[in-house]
Amino acid sequence: MTFSIPPIEDREIAWASELMGLGPNGFAAIDGDDSRLKAIKNLQTCDFEACPGSGKTTLLVAKLAILASRWPYRQSGICVLSHTNAARDEIDHRVSVAASGSSLVRYPHFIGTIHGFVNEFLATPWLRSKGNPVRLIDTDIALKRRFSKLANNWRFALEQRGLDRYALQYDKSDYSGENKGKLARDTPLCHALEAASREGSQEGYFCFDEMFVWANELLDQYPEVAANLRRRFPLVFIDEAQDNSELQSNILHRIFLEGDAPSIRQRFGDSNQAIYAHNGADGATTDGFPSGAPHNLPRSHRFPQGIANVAKGLGIVPQELKGSGPTRSRISREALPPVLFLFDDESVLNVLRHYGNHLISMFDPQELSAGVFTAVAGVHELDDKAALSIPRAMGHYAPTYDPVSAKKESTPRTFGQYLSKSSRDALETSNAQGIVNALASALLRFAELAGATPAWLGGRKSAHRIVLDALEGSSAEGTYRSLLDKTITLRGQFDAAEWQSALPQVTEIGAHLAQATKFPQVAIDFLTGPEALQSSPAEASSSQTILNFYSHPPEMPKVHIRLGSIHSVKGETHTATLVLDSYYYEHHLSKLKPWILGERAGGMKKKAKGKPELESSRLLGRLKLHYVAMTRPSHLLCLAMRRDAFIAAELKQLQTQGWQLVDCNAD
Repeated sequence: MTFSIPPIEDREIAWASELMGLGPNGFAAIDGDDSRLKAIKNLQTCDFEACPGSGKTTLLVAKLAILASRWPYRQSGICVLSHTNAARDEIDHRVSVAASGSSLVRYPHFIGTIHGFVNEFLATPWLRSKGNPVRLIDTDIALKRRFSKLANNWRFALEQRGLDRYALQYDKSDYSGENKGKLARDTPLCHALEAASREGSQEGYFCFDEMFVWANELLDQYPEVAANLRRRFPLVFIDEAQDNSELQSNILHRIFLEGDAPSIRQRFGDSNQAIYAHNGADGATTDGFPSGAPHNLPRSHRFPQGIANVAKGLGIVPQELKGSGPTRSRISREALPPVLFLFDDESVLNVLRHYGNHLISMFDPQELSAGVFTAVAGVHELDDKAALSIPRAMGHYAPTYDPVSAKKESTPRTFGQYLSKSSRDALETSNAQGIVNALASALLRFAELAGATPAWLGGRKSAHRIVLDALEGSSAEGTYRSLLDKTITLRGQFDAAEWQSALPQVTEIGAHLAQATKFPQVAIDFLTGPEALQSSPAEASSSQTILNFYSHPPEMPKVHIRLGSIHSVKGETHTATLVLDSYYYEHHLSKLKPWILGERAGGMKKKAKGKPELESSRLLGRLKLHYVAMTRPSHLLCLAMRRDAFIAAELKQLQTQGWQLVDCNAD
């Protein structure tokens, strides 16, 4: 087969623009900027540097809809890879809306995460071909199982070495790894660790990144697999490419680009938003993003130039940032001046109250109902030094905050956390779909923990559809539909009595999915008690009863403010965002004060003589993290910082630049 793509025509772009709800000219040039028009027409291997709010996902979906409407190949398809499940779900949902795009969710195409692709096409079939089952891919559970296999003397030796359970992970197919500090490979302790890793893996329990080990082993032994995948997927799109790790980037380059007959690959991302899930993580060195001269998309349709001017100085890669917002997708009004909330140790608990008051004074009731209002912090989990360096984390502003439930991409640890996360989304979107899939995902998780060999592993159906297919024709199908109706009615917020009533239904469905009559302790522990779930919706007038929301005023709320980490809101658009100072070695925003004042820009150190050099990796990380945070809002950007971080002249300077100041000590 010779693969070719005819050029995209203007009439097709107008059709796709209408399909996206942008009118016929949604991708036309604006003030001489035709970068979006050129991007949608580009069908060559290319990297796209897309600024926050540039509409890259809309552009990608529009391009996919055009290509799907005239795709001629029956055994070769388009591969769309995302970094996160959330991004995958958004693309999947939006392409499914279009009649032509709906074909992309079926063979021969693939829409999924990078991990999902590696599992489905490489690691899982390879392991099973060797007689190794794949029961569960979950780092936390796999490491717990391996740790339980260690004798007490080896656990003690591990602790004495200053190592934790992560020393039981491996990055080579002989079960060894570079994660054991100075522990020599030929020591009895190392042998014990590798034996536990081998035994756990041979039982079918794997850490997420270990699947790349087996995928690479397959490619080592059968290089033709990569050639076959290129024929299957001659056109590849990768979203949020700036977040690809070296592990991900290396294998994708190996599959799609290395050697003869490479696929056409287009990557979308923003170098200034390359933030990772944990401190110390780093990006790709093999085929990093961008490679070569990128195609820039510098115009944001999310926010106006005022917010662009505040945020762009934090970008470590100098980029033109043009604000064409604010977006009118939720509310129709002009943007508001930025606000700085000032506090001290005694008034830190007043910050969210003052933020709520400001929102109520600036937005009318209809806007407060339609908008999305958030408060985020770079560090959102309090540590054992909570009494020092206030504020250290979100908990200093909101003591009832639950950091585990706020992690967007983390696997919930309990049934209740699945439902809690979905109930937060439902509060903002008024859409029950998230609750439906959260319930189904929790049931599948329970079944996996109960010992099911998940036939759905690597599948691309929704969790709800997987459960319906698995229960079809059984008595448990009716039980599931009844439980689903109850969960939607309660918006996932069960009280203690309601949860006790639902538990028999949950266990009946789980038993059918797992084909089990008895459940191991790990599965029983997953069925969290009602104390970790939410109060009933009737009690939701209190800010304490909606998990990780601050509702203001508490007695009769007019606005609900979602609380989270900066990582948890990446990729989102908010009506208003409050960025809270937090602490990692130093207070984040206080350290970034020269950038906030407009005295510094970018990630280069100022030097009196000689060539400027890059700032420390820690400061570069701070800049990227808070660039992400400050580019979320469409209408209102707010910061919260300690009053003693500023002298009077600096506060006057900020006021001159258009900032409003709010004293959180005031009533």
